[in-house]
Amino acid sequence: MQAVSPCMEEQPNEVEKVLELFGGDARKALHAVLSDCHHLHEQLRLTSGAMSVGFTRGWLPKERAPAEA
Repeated sequence: MQAVSPCMEEQPNEVEKVLELFGGDARKALHAVLSDCHHLHEQLRLTSGAMSVGFTRGWLPKERAPAEA
């Protein structure tokens, strides 16, 4: 079985690439990232309600990930 890399692993220059997409406007970039995050949380909430406990083997998503400094 192959190991799965963590989804939160930062890729080289990831932040710079996002800022470049928004012309260096950090506020627009942050707004887009937060908007995507809210959308994904809503999708996870909806999916969690439709999944059976047997399907996930008892795993349930956490409400929020711990904040990093």
